[in-house]
Amino acid sequence: MDSHKLIVKFFATEPAPVPLCEFVPVFHGLIQSKAFPDHLLIDVADYQHVRHGPGIVLVSHEGNFYTDTGEGRLGLMYQRKQPIEGAGSLRDRLAHVFTSALRACVRLEQEPALGGRLRFRTDEVVFRIADRLLAPNTPETYRQAEPELRAFLAELYPGDDVALEPRHSPLTLFEVRVRVSSRPPVADLLERLEALPALAGAPAPS
Repeated sequence: MDSHKLIVKFFATEPAPVPLCEFVPVFHGLIQSKAFPDHLLIDVADYQHVRHGPGIVLVSHEGNFYTDTGEGRLGLMYQRKQPIEGAGSLRDRLAHVFTSALRACVRLEQEPALGGRLRFRTDEVVFRIADRLLAPNTPETYRQAEPELRAFLAELYPGDDVALEPRHSPLTLFEVRVRVSSRPPVADLLERLEALPALAGAPAPS
């Protein structure tokens, strides 16, 4: 599994009383403060008019951050666009993509302008691969990705029961729904993830 075009989404706790329009100035503030040192933050795109769409998008060279409303459920989605230097295995790419998503979740939970109204759950996660050539949504792709995905999640959620639910369809991107028996805070999960060997020396959030 060589693709770097990985996607991960953490759902907001329901209901999440934050209108999408409030994320526009928040994301502009993240650009101005260079909130994520390992990303070149470029612009903010507004898709709140799209039903169950990407919401507000924080665009960067390396990947995009979305206030995604797919399935009618608000969440923070991160989509990697560029290769990850030094991440040769799928496990290492997973670690970097999950870290980017969790750093954004933590930052939004702590954002003063949102007043503590936004919280993210960690017991349900969507994982996708936006690469129909290298990762078509087939059982064969799942057989290739499942061992490293499961091993990574065992590191991220030690001691928890983790269920993987692949959703095969030639009409959609490769997707696996992850369900976990516990729900640690995103800050705790990020701290655990940043301690993994693959992330040693990675830039810390500002």
